[in-house]
Amino acid sequence: MAGFRLQYLGPVILITLCLITLSTFAAVSLLHQQASATHMLRENVQSRQAAADLRGGLNVLVELEHRKVENVADLHVQADTNLRAVEVSADQPEEQALAGKMRAGFDAYLRRWQALPPVGDPRHDQAFVDATRFLEENVLFACRAYEAYNDRRVEESTRGHEQVLRQLAWGMATVGGLGTVAGLVLGFGVARSLSRSIRRLRVQLRDAAGMLGPDPPEIVLTGEAEFHGLHAEADQLTARIEDVVRTLNQRDREVLRAEQLAAVGQLAAGVGHEIRNPLTSIKMLVQAGLEDGSGLALDDLRVIEGEVRRMERSLRTFLDFARPPAPERRPTDLVPLVTGVADLLRGRAEKQRVGVHLDLPPGGVAVTADGEQLRQVLVNLGLNALDAMPGGGELRFGLKQWVTGPVEIEVADTGPGIAPGVMPRLFEPFFSTKDTGLGLGLVISKRIVDDHGGTMSAANRPGGGASFFVKLNAG
Repeated sequence: MAGFRLQYLGPVILITLCLITLSTFAAVSLLHQQASATHMLRENVQSRQAAADLRGGLNVLVELEHRKVENVADLHVQADTNLRAVEVSADQPEEQALAGKMRAGFDAYLRRWQALPPVGDPRHDQAFVDATRFLEENVLFACRAYEAYNDRRVEESTRGHEQVLRQLAWGMATVGGLGTVAGLVLGFGVARSLSRSIRRLRVQLRDAAGMLGPDPPEIVLTGEAEFHGLHAEADQLTARIEDVVRTLNQRDREVLRAEQLAAVGQLAAGVGHEIRNPLTSIKMLVQAGLEDGSGLALDDLRVIEGEVRRMERSLRTFLDFARPPAPERRPTDLVPLVTGVADLLRGRAEKQRVGVHLDLPPGGVAVTADGEQLRQVLVNLGLNALDAMPGGGELRFGLKQWVTGPVEIEVADTGPGIAPGVMPRLFEPFFSTKDTGLGLGLVISKRIVDDHGGTMSAANRPGGGASFFVKLNAG
């Protein structure tokens, strides 16, 4: 197939580009000629229309003057307006000469009209007739000549337009013929190449089918390859691929089930580890009390109560991981919530010589969330930060709200930071860097944030320490 592309795709693209270039050149050239002819025809028609309007007005004016009507001042104004339109549309030398002749004759006629003797004067009638004859001979006849010239121009433009259309038709026919010939030549070459390519494709199909099956079939090439039989081999290959996909899906389900069983095993091992030690302590105290026969002392009862509470906390943590409660969302102000968490942790922080600082915006920051679950998340992050600073440091709670964007809560410490090998596994179940840790605190916290439509992430601070970020949708 690569040989086919290099051998035939190049000439196909070259000939196609040549045909496109030839067609584009012919089309642009012919369209330019057509546009020129259309523009000339439009100008001639407009000039002819202006002359026709002038001639119509002059005919009316001459007819009225022949009938001895002297109140024709409005017709003089109309004729002057029409003559101005003729002068504007005259763009050829002959048109401009005739327009100039009409303008000179019309101005001379107006002077004659204005110089007519008053009515009742014996010279008035003759002067009136002379002025009318002057208008007819010097203006009306020139207007008719102007019209005749435009008629010839319109006829020439029409013939030129028809010639352009014939050239356009012949050009398109030539391009179509060249395209047909090129298509036949290329089609013959492509057909021969396809015959060889089909033969190679059948080899590749059989080879691929052999790779999918346990018993590769023998590949034998005989005769010329055709489409006959190629579809059947492709269907067989498709069927084998479907079988392989089903097998892989079945294996994926088995792997997933194995991972689930492994998670259950880790959960059971964690439960057993967390409960075994307290039970051992309780059993030893009870046995000692039974052997002495004096019952259990008050200190022993306090130890037993502490161990029972420890088992209760561990079981609650496992239950939250295995069966997380659904959040009860309601409008919650994060400012007092973060302040309350800081106050809750301040006692332990003072014992560790850790300063607690708040960076909160003025006013409230409202979100729609389960306040108790968010408190659980922030308490867990704060306790983790205190665990990272046993010898003192600084714990900071920050709260930011953008104008158009999420609300971000940051819990930062000045501890040693997060090791590079720990960062990828930070939110992995049962992974913990603490000797007594369950490895579920961050997992449960992240699940709570995800259930609220938010995100949780962590990063090392440039000056040392780590920051955990909780982003929630505002409102």
